[in-house]
Amino acid sequence: MKIIVIATRTDAATPEGMKPLLADEARTALSFMAEDFVREIYGREDGKGAVIVCEAANEDEVRAKLGKLPFAQNGFLEFDVITLVPYRGIVAAAKA
Repeated sequence: MKIIVIATRTDAATPEGMKPLLADEARTALSFMAEDFVREIYGREDGKGAVIVCEAANEDEVRAKLGKLPFAQNGFLEFDVITLVPYRGIVAAAKA
């Protein structure tokens, strides 16, 4: 199942607090990509986080896995998780 995540930095996320975690954050994110859990990741233009495309069984799996990121463990990220489904208009047109 394709799931989109909008990751937003919290008010607790300061450069000083995040800098020591940056290498571990990057390693963890890369391991998620190697596992095909994270399919795509983009920085937000506003600089307040990232947009992540995940492949997982459900939203609970996504939240549990992303909760292992060092930034999340330290309260620096919040996640809005959105499960995607096929667009109804295309599905209806294909059945017509």
